[in-house]
Amino acid sequence: MAEEAVHITVRPNGPLRVEGHIILKDADGQEWDLTGKPAVSLCRCGLSEKRPFCDGAHSRQNWQCMATPGNLTGK
Repeated sequence: MAEEAVHITVRPNGPLRVEGHIILKDADGQEWDLTGKPAVSLCRCGLSEKRPFCDGAHSRQNWQCMATPGNLTGK
């Protein structure tokens, strides 16, 4: 049985929105219990008090980062 692809959306000035079958582990291999969560938002700014999850701190601190595929390819 093939698993569905995981989709990751880079939100402008915000988190990484991850949707699909997600297995999230810490550096020691311990898994977060994501039962019942078809999607999560992961902190990209480093300001969240709930890291690795987003708590909206980016908007309260006016954090900005416009990531696009062009940033990676230089286009």
